[in-house]
Amino acid sequence: MTYTPSISTLDVAIATSKVVPAPSLESRLQAALEHARRLTEMRGTADTEVAIAWETVEELQVVLYRRKQAAPNSLEQYCAANPDAPECRIYED
Repeated sequence: MTYTPSISTLDVAIATSKVVPAPSLESRLQAALEHARRLTEMRGTADTEVAIAWETVEELQVVLYRRKQAAPNSLEQYCAANPDAPECRIYED
């Protein structure tokens, strides 16, 4: 008797599945905003689920804002690479 490996449907699904990238923060924020607006239209402003949906929107907005603030702009990147450049001089009174 010889052993023949069987292929399960899970093995086939794993082998043929494609890796789907995680949605960007902006797209997640947009989806949360649409969801919160629809819930507000359907249930009104006094519903607990509506409040939670709007909290999610606010939290995503804060994360997006902080990420944008943490990233240095192009002038800051240039000055970090070229601290002696005239554009990077800091004049004090």
